[in-house]
Amino acid sequence: MKTQSGNPKRAQLIVIATIMALVCAGRASSIAPPYEVATWHGFRPGAVSFTFDDSCSNQFALALPMFNEKGLKVTLFSCTEVMFAGWPQLRRAAAQGHEIGSHTVTHSNFSTLSDAQQLAELTNSLIAINSNVTNQKCVTLAYPFCVEGQDSLVAQYYIGARGCSGQISPKTPGNFMNISSYVCGPEGSIQTLENFTNAANNAAVSSGWCVYLIHGIEQDGGYSPLPSATLQQCVDFFGANQDRFWVQTFGNVVRYVKERNAVVVTDFSTSSNAFVLSVTDNLDDAVYNFPVTLRRPLPADWSGAVVSQNGAPVKSTIARENSTNYIIFDVVPNDWGVTITKAAAPAPGARP
Repeated sequence: MKTQSGNPKRAQLIVIATIMALVCAGRASSIAPPYEVATWHGFRPGAVSFTFDDSCSNQFALALPMFNEKGLKVTLFSCTEVMFAGWPQLRRAAAQGHEIGSHTVTHSNFSTLSDAQQLAELTNSLIAINSNVTNQKCVTLAYPFCVEGQDSLVAQYYIGARGCSGQISPKTPGNFMNISSYVCGPEGSIQTLENFTNAANNAAVSSGWCVYLIHGIEQDGGYSPLPSATLQQCVDFFGANQDRFWVQTFGNVVRYVKERNAVVVTDFSTSSNAFVLSVTDNLDDAVYNFPVTLRRPLPADWSGAVVSQNGAPVKSTIARENSTNYIIFDVVPNDWGVTITKAAAPAPGARP
């Protein structure tokens, strides 16, 4: 990293020391003015996750092509012994950017299991998924029959777990080990495009998170089968409204919430042409590596700016609000220093 003033090597050492001190101190989120962290990625009003259980055949044959066409990512919660799909299909989905989560080994009702039996379901499914799908880590769980397990056991292995109490989760769920979702199809409350959009709009109005739970599609043997035409309408709607709804995997939304709530943004140095800041948190970087969205107002004499992190360019955009230009950018906490540098104004609508 090279700053606009002072000794670059000394500056880097100071940044490293600052990062380590904050991490060790375990501080909660602290955002130095005038920076702001987005409640949801890209400063969108609400978050939406599509989750699919049981690896029903049409999830792969029909649903994933719909989402892939729009560039939207979903979560597939799969049992590792009682599954309709095989590992090649799950590996292919993971390579396309979709999340593979655990739905336990045998799809057993946790209320009927001892702690030791729950532990076996939790650990053995995790080991099987990580052994067979090697381009991502399994970090989330969906409870079979929506019956919550022992929170203290689940939290040892997963960063979030999904239930289905049928409500919008707040911007920070009250219990990450039992995050709400809506059951879709004839057995649930979400059956039509209007049902899907109403729930998502409620999430956007409340700055919340809407999670959909889908099993079968058409007549593929899955529970509460959703018509493919309804799902296509839904995917088309969210594909066309990505500026309003952040559609992302269940695991990445959990990552974002925890990073957002732990991030520490500190101004390191300023000059007439650049700002250097550190963006850190006290979370495990091997798991929590999703970029958070920040913004800051630009000085009146800056017509544009570019952002870099650890020497690499970062995608950013300029937005105008109340006669002030803001630079909006996404950075991964703990990945070294971030520099905002004065630049010529980008073309209208451009994202450097």
